[in-house]
Order: sequence, then structure tokens, then C-alpha cells
Amino acid sequence: MSVEGVWTAEAHGAFGWENRGIFFFENGRTLGGDNRMYCSGTYETSGDKFEADWLVQYFGPPRTLFGETVETITLKVTGTLKDDVINAILRRPDRPGFDLDYRLTRRGDVPKT
Repeated sequence: MSVEGVWTAEAHGAFGWENRGIFFFENGRTLGGDNRMYCSGTYETSGDKFEADWLVQYFGPPRTLFGETVETITLKVTGTLKDDVINAILRRPDRPGFDLDYRLTRRGDVPKT
């Protein structure tokens, strides 16, 4: 199954599953964001496996999922795709041991215009 399309993201934090924005996956490239950040990067799939490397830029008062007030972080996403849902782990390569559960849900195709 192709992951190309429009996806919403959620992260599991102290208050349960929280909305983390919308993402566009197309031709191995990721673009997305929410009201506090934007994200760009790449992704790969193999069977039901999903992997992505993202650069996240925060704006306004930065507040990362990891409880920091930094403006830029690098993330590694690894997960499994099943029925339009990617259940994943969100990982900071520079902060081992602070992994977060992450979920992406496919919402449709990338608009052609």
C-alpha cells in the first residue's frame, strides 16, 4: 500500500493522544505542520514498514513534544502501516530514551492543484 497522501498526526503524551498536525507524503518527501511548527523531510516504505527523517522548525514560543523550548529538532520516525494507520515511535537521535508513541492516519490523496 502506498503512503502517498494527506495524513493527520497524533502523539501520546501526559494527557493522552494529542493532535500534532497535518502532513503530506509524496514521492518520498514529507511536508507538514501545525500551529506551532513546520516539518520537512523524507520517508521510505518497505512492505508494511515506514521510516522517516524530519527536521522540525518551531515558531512563536517553541514548545516541543519533548518538553523543551528549542527552535529546531531532528526526528526519526519508525513504524508499521496497517489499514491507513501508521503506528510509530517518534525518536530524537540526540536524546536516546525519550521516545514517544506516534500515530498517523491517512485522510486522502494529495490534491493535484
